[in-house]
Amino acid sequence: MTTIVTALMYSGKPNPSWELTPEQAKNFKEILIEKQERTTEISALAAGLLGYTGFSIETFDDSLHTKTFCFDGLVDLVDQKQFNFIDRESSLESFLLETGKSSLSDTEATYISDEISKNFNGGIASKNKLFNESFNLFAVPPFNPGKWNIPSVQPFNNCYNYANDKITNTFAQPGRGSGSEITDVSCPTVSAAAQRDGQIAVSNASSTPEQGHFIALVSGYPTFNDYHWYRLDSNAMWSHKPGGTAARNTDNSGNLITDPRTCNRGPYTTFCGFFHCIPANTRIR
Repeated sequence: MTTIVTALMYSGKPNPSWELTPEQAKNFKEILIEKQERTTEISALAAGLLGYTGFSIETFDDSLHTKTFCFDGLVDLVDQKQFNFIDRESSLESFLLETGKSSLSDTEATYISDEISKNFNGGIASKNKLFNESFNLFAVPPFNPGKWNIPSVQPFNNCYNYANDKITNTFAQPGRGSGSEITDVSCPTVSAAAQRDGQIAVSNASSTPEQGHFIALVSGYPTFNDYHWYRLDSNAMWSHKPGGTAARNTDNSGNLITDPRTCNRGPYTTFCGFFHCIPANTRIR
């Protein structure tokens, strides 16, 4: 039996994963069994926030595959659709973080630890999170997330795919399509790689291009080791796809995105710039 843990935290880069030892897998099951306090509360994981959004735990054997999410003071058993379990004081999350210390950089481990302490200090923290989105059912935003949010596409395409409006199922990385993948996530490095892929740097996104659309790059460098992309849609509003989660048109506060320079971007604190993307002219992989 194999148990794989993935720390859900990045949008552009693949998330770090590791395999539990037999003893750790046993302890995980024992802690999970203790979580008998049921709730219908929905974790903030459902909002597709940028930055850390918990752990995914997948267990495989010859005849069984189970998946569990642990985030925001809650344990979500994916195969059990009726309720979740309360993770008091985030004991399961803290345990999983400890199992990954050898697979995470010191910066990653510290960041996750700080997020757990900040967001999950006892009880169900999701009750205190402002992540619910408000939609006008009679005025649906004209962006089309449907093609991105199906099981065969969503996990395998990231923010760079979405910004380019290209489904490659490769979790596309800036520079890879033009032959030289990025070596760090600083603004100059990612910007240069994106331009090699065919993006055109522009000073603003206030006009309407004759071809293609505008996109925007942000970065967490150097304190948060990832980048993220936004896309300007035909309704003059911005949308994005945080990593392998669903495409969405709201920021980390649940607000519609009118300007990626000022929206709540979580740990992506540096705005790098705007680009003109013509999908027919870009090479991503």
